[in-house]
Amino acid sequence: MRPAAPETREISANPGSPELTWFLVPLAIGYLAASVSGFRGLALGIVGVMIGAVVAASGRRVAGLLSGFVLSGAFLYWSDSLFFVVYVPPIAGFAFMAFFFQRTLWRGSEPLITRVARKEHPDMPADIARYTRTLTWAWSGCFVFLLVAALALAPVLPLDSWSRWVQGLAVVLPATLFLGEYIYRCQRMRNHRHGSLLILLLNVIAVVKEAAIKPTLRSPADSERR
Repeated sequence: MRPAAPETREISANPGSPELTWFLVPLAIGYLAASVSGFRGLALGIVGVMIGAVVAASGRRVAGLLSGFVLSGAFLYWSDSLFFVVYVPPIAGFAFMAFFFQRTLWRGSEPLITRVARKEHPDMPADIARYTRTLTWAWSGCFVFLLVAALALAPVLPLDSWSRWVQGLAVVLPATLFLGEYIYRCQRMRNHRHGSLLILLLNVIAVVKEAAIKPTLRSPADSERR
């Protein structure tokens, strides 16, 4: 009997990777603090380290370390020429989130908010299915709006003002949509059971992790037709 090959552990570069998350969170906080304070060079250097962290998390650790070091140094040295890079993280984040919601609306995939609702309603009523599909469109539209606003404000505001406006909008708009939708749904659909805000938040986190791995999960109805 041949001995089993030893297991190799590779860090996956996706939103569900705890190693990547724990490393990027302090970097993201540092980037936000530097950009709000107007320290463009420092913010650029942090962007270089973040890129290196993503490369390292894909399993290419040496390449990630080298690219992070080289990019952060290059961004700092040529900060006047590469100033536009400091605007990339929020803009890229909004674009990714808009796509993250939108791709679950493609043919053959179950909308992201429908997956969240299915945690509470395994036998999905037709009216909730229609509502959650529309709500997935609304969330995608929210991030498209944030993307357009960030792009429109970049040429007219200095970095510190731009960062404050963009970060403020990035907190206020999603929070308003999240809380407002919950209140509206509880009033509009009183004939259905609704979990607490904490349960809803935990379901959202669970589904986002699942969607990062399986973005095109088929709905039960589509699976039955096949």
